[in-house]
Amino acid sequence: LLWLVVVLSALVQVGVVHWQRSLMQVWATEDARRSQLQQEHSRLLLERGTLTAHGRIDQQARKKLNMTEPDKVQVLSK
Repeated sequence: LLWLVVVLSALVQVGVVHWQRSLMQVWATEDARRSQLQQEHSRLLLERGTLTAHGRIDQQARKKLNMTEPDKVQVLSK
């Protein structure tokens, strides 16, 4: 009976170690994915900042829409 308990305990131990290693492998895969997504997010934030910079918007408006500064500016007050 004691041998049976020892063998059963060893089998449970092997199962738990295998399960833990499987979970660690899944965790490592997901952590790598998280890191990749974080890098992509940072890159996209930088790209958005570049695309929405005021100088770039002004340049695009002048180039694509042929917009210019007005010749005469009249300010009306109350």
